[in-house]
Amino acid sequence: MFSLWENWDYLEGSYFCFITLSTIGFGDYVPGSISRTDSADSRNKLIMCCVYLLFGLSVIAMCFNLMQEDVRAKFRWLGVKIGLLDHV
Repeated sequence: MFSLWENWDYLEGSYFCFITLSTIGFGDYVPGSISRTDSADSRNKLIMCCVYLLFGLSVIAMCFNLMQEDVRAKFRWLGVKIGLLDHV
C-alpha cells in the first residue's frame, strides 16, 4: 500500500510498516505525499493509513498480551512442579 502511494519500493514500504508498528519510528521514511495536497483522494489515503496503523498496533498489543499470559502460565506450572507454589 505504502510502496504504491509513496513511490517506494516494496522493501522500503515493508520497512516503514515494521518500524511504525513496532513503535520505533526512526522518521527516515514518512508518508509525506499523502497529505501534501488537499484532495479527497489524499484524505482517503490518510484515513486508510491511520486505520491501518491503529488496527496494526491493536493486533500487536493483543499478541503481546497472549504471549504474556502464556509465559505467566508456564512459570506458574514450573513453580508448582518444583514445589515453590501450591496447586492453583
